[in-house]
Amino acid sequence: MNVIETVRRILSECDIMDEFNGIHVDYTEATTGFAGLFPNGATKTGEDLIGNPKYRITFALYTGLSSANDYDRLANSDLLLRLTYYLNQQKNIAITETVNGEEYPGEITRLFCSNGLLFDYPTGDMNDGVRYQLQIGAEYAIYTED
Repeated sequence: MNVIETVRRILSECDIMDEFNGIHVDYTEATTGFAGLFPNGATKTGEDLIGNPKYRITFALYTGLSSANDYDRLANSDLLLRLTYYLNQQKNIAITETVNGEEYPGEITRLFCSNGLLFDYPTGDMNDGVRYQLQIGAEYAIYTED
């Protein structure tokens, strides 16, 4: 699995995300109970001592959640904190990346979650649910050198 598929799998396996109907990629619905993972692109951040490239990829995770009262909104804010702790524990996760038609092993070395915000009122009424945006990132290496 490449880095995008692996991050999606990690989120899908996290019990914090159980209230959602799966984690979609580049798609979400404007109702509560849906989550979409939108990759924003990867940036090369450097190389290790033997020339293996290191990257950082960021995602926007959009979640449709209920927000009818303060209890709901506090629970929604808590999701960011719990997800941050969970992702920070994930390290040294194997991936496979295809570069110029060649498959190479790699590894996610760090996952993080930040910048949660109430993003949208899909129907215009806060009582119908809201969409939150969370920034998720992964740092990873691709082992292209022997």
